[in-house]
Amino acid sequence: MTTNPTRADGALIAAATAFALVLMLHHPTSVSAGPDDGRLLSDWSNGFVHAAMIGCLMAIAVGLDGMKRRLGETRLLTRTGGLLLGAGFLALAGAAVVNGFAAGRLAASTSDPVVREAGWRTLWALNQSLTSLGTLLVALGAAVWSPGLWRLGGAGRVAAGLGLAILALALWHETTGGGFGLHVAVVAMVAFALWSLAVAATMILARDGEAE
Repeated sequence: MTTNPTRADGALIAAATAFALVLMLHHPTSVSAGPDDGRLLSDWSNGFVHAAMIGCLMAIAVGLDGMKRRLGETRLLTRTGGLLLGAGFLALAGAAVVNGFAAGRLAASTSDPVVREAGWRTLWALNQSLTSLGTLLVALGAAVWSPGLWRLGGAGRVAAGLGLAILALALWHETTGGGFGLHVAVVAMVAFALWSLAVAATMILARDGEAE
């Protein structure tokens, strides 16, 4: 018998995930207004979107701490999955810093087209690397938690299946060598959101005193 994760943890995960989806749909496609902007919903401030996205990752990480307790914090798979998820969130937060803040500072710091182009290429490569790493680590963490989630009722089984599915999707994307443009990032966000919401539902629907 373990202490149930609080329903507040699940509600926090669900709210942060929903807001992250909204942010992604308002994600700008360039640092300054340009012909590629507005592909999805109306663009919001680049800095605001990425700062808020980092906040969402932090909120989800806090909420998932409750699920770690439910799965059994001393279990090897729980600890491994939690470490992978945390490292993945950190890498994704780094990618958000690059796109949301470093790119803007580069644009404001120089008017030399050669220097600016070299800077853009460097930051783009760093952003893509961090996004790819973070996405893969999060998918691995979700998959590692799948056996534990499977024991937690219907919503847990859905989360377990989705964890394996997003890992398969992430591995397939890595083998194709594809980058993370706006639309690919939206698909990845939606896939993660389905898993995250299923985990939140598992926590919210847990019965008081329910055994593992």
